[in-house]
Amino acid sequence: MAKWGFEPSPNLVVLITTSFCTVPYSSASLLHLLDSEKSRRVLFLYALQECKIQNSSREYCKIFAAEARAVPDFGLVPEIIPLYLIYRPANNIPYATMEEDLPGQFERYCRRERNGGSLAPADPSEVGQKCCAFQHWLYQWTNGNILVTDLEGVGWKVTNVKIATKTKGYQGLKESCSPNLLDHFVASHQCNRYCELLSLKRLEVPQPPPKGKGSRSPNMARKTSSAQSSPQLPKKGQSSPQFPKKSLASPQASRKGSVSPRSARKSSDNAASEPQSAVRPLRGGEDSAKGSQLQ
Repeated sequence: MAKWGFEPSPNLVVLITTSFCTVPYSSASLLHLLDSEKSRRVLFLYALQECKIQNSSREYCKIFAAEARAVPDFGLVPEIIPLYLIYRPANNIPYATMEEDLPGQFERYCRRERNGGSLAPADPSEVGQKCCAFQHWLYQWTNGNILVTDLEGVGWKVTNVKIATKTKGYQGLKESCSPNLLDHFVASHQCNRYCELLSLKRLEVPQPPPKGKGSRSPNMARKTSSAQSSPQLPKKGQSSPQFPKKSLASPQASRKGSVSPRSARKSSDNAASEPQSAVRPLRGGEDSAKGSQLQ
């Protein structure tokens, strides 16, 4: 049977074979205005999203099955059955989903707890362990962005798939479970034999970066470092470098105490002129002596 995507149209004819059962939209009774276009649009979008979730999971499961069949001794692989969207214009609930009728007793292979915020232990059967391996494989395949859950069915055929996404609207899918299930799956998942056959990596909870104890802000560190390295704040028991500068003679005082070159020149000139003045009286005396001798 081909996969159909139906648009709302009053002239649309839907063919349903006897091997399929029609499953109407379960929450339609909660909407009281079934005759309005708005309520029909809501029904259409919700049913379409259910088909997107299960059929996208089915395509992922096909890739998983292809890899699993290449592994020796893996055995049979679970199959997610397709889900179809139908439109029935003569019905009070115009939109419904349609899937294959699975006769037999339904088994829950991977499910959530009643509170919906955590995962229940996987079924210990072979189908349950392989569904759990499919969860691990898809989580690793999508880099931790998608987790499938609520896998149930009869035998190897699985239906009623729900997903949790890390980011809202990932690949156009609207999550049907809490995103916290992703963290809970990483913390609680235990790899089984089929995870090891597929060489899946062990899931590790990401650790937050360690915080330094007693860390200070950069401004405080700068203030303390500047206070220690400042030359204006002397340490205890040591004198300030400004005090010995005062005890030393300043250049101006040394200049005042020392003889300037000009004064040195004047004193040398006076010293040189003093012998000349001393010789002059000798010359006068000699002249007077000479004059007295001449007389």
